[in-house]
Amino acid sequence: ALVMSNDNRKESTVGETVNLMSADAQRFNDVTKFIHLLWSCPLQIIVSIVFLWLELGPSTLAGVAVMLLMVPVNGLLANQAKKIQQENMKSKDKRLKIMNEILNGIKTLKLFAWEPSFQTQVENIRGEELKVMRKFAYLTSFSTFISNCAPTLPLSMLPMLIASIVQTTVSKKRLEKFLGGDDLESDIVCHDPSFNSAVSICDGSFAWEKDSEPLLKSVSLDIKPGRLVAVVGAVGSGKSSLLSALLGEMHRTKGFVNIQADIFLLDDPLSAVDSHVGKHLFDKVIGPDGLLKDKTRILVTHGVSFLPCVDEVVVLVNGRVSEVGSYQSLRASKGAFSEFLDAYGPEQSNQTSSEDGCHDKEDFISDSEDNQSDVPLADAVSLMLRRENSNRRSQRGNRSRLRKNSNLKSPENTKKAQRLIEKETVETGQVKFSVWFQYMQAMGWGYSFWVFFIYIIQNVAFICQNLWLSDWTNDAVEHFNQTYSPMKRDTRVGVFGALGMTQGLFVFLGTLLLTNAAVNASHVLHSKLLDNVLRVPMLFFDTTPLGRVLNRFAKDIFTIDEVIPQLFSSWIMYLLGILGTMVFLCLSTPLFIIVIIPLAAIYFFIQRFYIPTSRQLRRLESVSCSPIYSHFGETMSGLSVIRAYNHQERFMKHNEVTIDENLKTIYSRIMSNRWLAIRLQFLGNLVVFFAAVFAVISRNSIDSGLVGLSISYALNVTLTLNLVVSVTSQLETSIVAVERVSEYSELENEAPWVTQHRPSEKWPEVGSLQFVDYKVRYRPELDLVLKGISCDIGGTEK
Repeated sequence: ALVMSNDNRKESTVGETVNLMSADAQRFNDVTKFIHLLWSCPLQIIVSIVFLWLELGPSTLAGVAVMLLMVPVNGLLANQAKKIQQENMKSKDKRLKIMNEILNGIKTLKLFAWEPSFQTQVENIRGEELKVMRKFAYLTSFSTFISNCAPTLPLSMLPMLIASIVQTTVSKKRLEKFLGGDDLESDIVCHDPSFNSAVSICDGSFAWEKDSEPLLKSVSLDIKPGRLVAVVGAVGSGKSSLLSALLGEMHRTKGFVNIQADIFLLDDPLSAVDSHVGKHLFDKVIGPDGLLKDKTRILVTHGVSFLPCVDEVVVLVNGRVSEVGSYQSLRASKGAFSEFLDAYGPEQSNQTSSEDGCHDKEDFISDSEDNQSDVPLADAVSLMLRRENSNRRSQRGNRSRLRKNSNLKSPENTKKAQRLIEKETVETGQVKFSVWFQYMQAMGWGYSFWVFFIYIIQNVAFICQNLWLSDWTNDAVEHFNQTYSPMKRDTRVGVFGALGMTQGLFVFLGTLLLTNAAVNASHVLHSKLLDNVLRVPMLFFDTTPLGRVLNRFAKDIFTIDEVIPQLFSSWIMYLLGILGTMVFLCLSTPLFIIVIIPLAAIYFFIQRFYIPTSRQLRRLESVSCSPIYSHFGETMSGLSVIRAYNHQERFMKHNEVTIDENLKTIYSRIMSNRWLAIRLQFLGNLVVFFAAVFAVISRNSIDSGLVGLSISYALNVTLTLNLVVSVTSQLETSIVAVERVSEYSELENEAPWVTQHRPSEKWPEVGSLQFVDYKVRYRPELDLVLKGISCDIGGTEK
């Protein structure tokens, strides 16, 4: 991002780049959990087929044929999923792009009451995003249904593997496009000390993009060291672009630029302050007697009264240098400079500029239109929003100072007032039940009930299918050396197939319902967050880094959209699976009840120790993401300044530090997962051991088929136990995203849009203003800045 060209910046806004960091980079982290299935699944399938062939012979080929038939089906589903995922990421980019502009220009939005308009735009983009999410979820549901109906080989993880690989492939291409874009040319500006001039441009033409027409044409300048040079011109003449060219920010089509060190480029800084403050800054800092009097200064200005005080004036007309000279010589030549003064002279309110003085009353011409003309690749609204960001930061700095005569009530308030940016709060302890309740409510209680009910029915069908298969194996003993009845055979096959199809159908229905519920929850939570953030007072934005707010709309919403639904589905299936296993073991071998209580107690204590640690690590991980986004957004906003001072290395180092802080929490969380896995594997091995021991003890009272099934169930306990605790922890730590979104959805709002006291239908009849003992402060803990203002301004008065 620090070296990207203007062409590349056009295609990758700050919001889109944040999406690359929060969503696309996360895909690579997620796919590592499934990556080993690429070789282990084929190996397990081959081994399973070999064993089946040894037992069943040629009958195995029927199952293999069905499995091979699934290969092109899965390929077709994966290709379709890839297209949907690309569409989904585009929608995310658009949403984060506009959110970044909204947050940067929030004061402008509030000034013009544009919040409803921009909220509608975001909601429309979000609606398209949710439609695409629903398509992808439906496709995944169908893939899950297909895999459940296929032969029972190691294919259960295949849908998740395919989905994860597809998502990562799309993210990989997006990252490659961003990282492979053109870099800014490093040789645009030379720094040759042999030149006698501080700034030298020889027949230079510059454009914002490689393929566009030059904005600055055949510019030649020679500025000696220590001189104060003013750059003036009409709107759109290229004044700001000239400074950008000197910084190497524009593409050079011809000519060369040489610049020495210790030069100050000032892009109309005096227009942002009151006229008397501007005069003071010019006299004391920029002007001939100011602090910078021995430095080379290039000042873009609209303050005509400052021009007699400068050493040289450069006049730009349509991207070309029209005239260069002193103020007096240019006035006398009656050229473009005189036309400029004649055009803007009437706008100088009762001003009579002195040719040999610079202390007269001055006025300024607004530069907003000029900057809009010089800066490319953005529309007027986006420019206004972005421009507001720098103004807001400067005001934030001014407000942070306490006034000398402080009357604050307590030392705590004093300390709070001096600290403008509040540290982000981190919740501790167990996630409140109200957070779970809020998510379930956002899903819809009807959806929640039917999802649980259908998954329970599916699990019952799974157990019944296994029991039927176990009973089927006993037929070999009952019909030993006897003819097996075709009717009984057909009954066995038919019931087994029906139970399998029932199981697949209920998995499909459960996944579909959960998908709709999750999309509904995503819509509700995002709408509440957006609605509330746009209606919080400016105090919140003055004391909160924008990256912290953007983190809610990026990483936390991504977690709610994609992570929580998958975990919720897995948690229900694994939990019901482990409960079914324990119930079946107790029913098949009643002696197992003796050890189930101590094993459950051990499991309970392991979970009680692990989950709080993992939950808090996830919270710390979320909080440590905000500085990454904040720093990145600030870096992108001040990119030209960072490049001008050659401080790229410092900002890269700071970025590495913030990422390292985030990685510390991620690494700790991974280590805690391994700690859990070792203990749960030991616990699972105990379950298998006791199941086998009690089966041997009860060998005379239970069927061999039931013994085989109970041992098979017990062998799955290790994996299932690990998955239950792991997914429970991940779900509880991921639900922190709902907690963080809810925090910003419940912030104190401004006054409502519509109040009970409505003006008459004819209002405003006259343009009058009345202040009665009006008092205001920037923040509750600061002193008043307006102290009892009372005045009447009548209509048509000036």
